[in-house]
Amino acid sequence: MDLKQLSYFTAIVDEGSISAAAKKLHISQPPLSHQMKSLECELGVILFDRGLRSITLTDAGKLLYTRAKTILDMTSATKMEINNLGSGLSGTLRIGMVSSSSIGYIARKLRDFQEIYPEVTYQIYEGNTYQMMDALKTSQIDLAFVRAPFSEDGFICHKYAEEYFVAAGQEGVLKDEDGLADLTHKPLILYRRWEPFIREVFQKKGLAFRTACIADNAWTCIQMAKTGMGIAIVPESFAVEDGEIKVCQIGEEALKSQLMLVKRADRYISNITRIFFEKFTM
Repeated sequence: MDLKQLSYFTAIVDEGSISAAAKKLHISQPPLSHQMKSLECELGVILFDRGLRSITLTDAGKLLYTRAKTILDMTSATKMEINNLGSGLSGTLRIGMVSSSSIGYIARKLRDFQEIYPEVTYQIYEGNTYQMMDALKTSQIDLAFVRAPFSEDGFICHKYAEEYFVAAGQEGVLKDEDGLADLTHKPLILYRRWEPFIREVFQKKGLAFRTACIADNAWTCIQMAKTGMGIAIVPESFAVEDGEIKVCQIGEEALKSQLMLVKRADRYISNITRIFFEKFTM
């Protein structure tokens, strides 16, 4: 199994058929089919069922596709790091972001960094904190903006200021004076990762807790709140009053979040990655 075979295999999966992949790769179909048969023979498994017009991945094929994409991404990143080792003034930065980090301060800092280093390009990967930490562990990204809490073992973390969670909802659903106790029995809209944490805060204070909606993205929570479905509880920097939504301070000490910039402690990083980390920790 070599990189060429993995590249061919992922091309077939991405294009949906061997014929389409052969066209994209600018090779004829027979040698491509031969490479796949050789790969299956070496691994001792069937990677996909070949239909008349498309292919369907087997379980083994799905696993190999995930691993192959990671290997090819890491190979590409390694080449870029070596090519840019000298000057450190250009290259590609692979940055992970949770949904509630791609706003305000971070966006402005990225713009400022681009003005200083215009030859740098960016690949932004989005997901929740756990997904971004996994991507760091497997070297799929160079840095990540994530939110605490998470295990910091093996990582170098720059911690930004803590911020309170706020309540965001339609006028009438939410009042200026609403504190944590006032949210009892009201329909709450929560980001899935924060739901256990917020629920625990309510329970420790002996307050009732009612969930109207749980979403995988903090942006979705805000959009649901705009419809009047309920009240979103999100970090302060994330909620902005825009005429459609009202934002109120909860003022609960136990409800705080912290944005962090994280990199691996045990991995070589390119010069431009090092410079980026230093600039964002100033």
